[in-house]
Amino acid sequence: MNDWTTLARALRQLHHALLQRARADYTREHGLAEEVPPGQLLILLTQDPAFAWLRSLSELMADIDDLQEQPAAVHDQDLRAAIRAAVDSLLTPPADGAPATPFGQRYRQHLHDEPAVTMAHAAVKQALQAWPAKAAGPVAALAEHRRRIERKPR
Repeated sequence: MNDWTTLARALRQLHHALLQRARADYTREHGLAEEVPPGQLLILLTQDPAFAWLRSLSELMADIDDLQEQPAAVHDQDLRAAIRAAVDSLLTPPADGAPATPFGQRYRQHLHDEPAVTMAHAAVKQALQAWPAKAAGPVAALAEHRRRIERKPR
């Protein structure tokens, strides 16, 4: 298994753990007798404000999956560093007392309260060790590398 696959799998496990926690929270907060079924959960995930915080991880995962399919991206070390920085930025609390993002607020809470999230977080951090580190603006750098690669013929 290559490092792209390892990272993608670890992010999917983290997303799944967070989604299950969000589903349980939603069920409890809305006084539902039964868990939200999968079809309705997908609609909630993509449209309901209660799940908006999770979309930043969903979008990052989609970007990584898309880039993995592009041959020019697989060995681009600058892009790989930008991906690592974007994942780190999403999962790490802001420095210098800056306010946390909506994702960051919920993530920190679930990371401490939910063992499945804690384990998945550790797997993502382990998967990132194979990726080059680079101090850069993570989201902007990832977006720029993606635009550059999309312009190249395949």
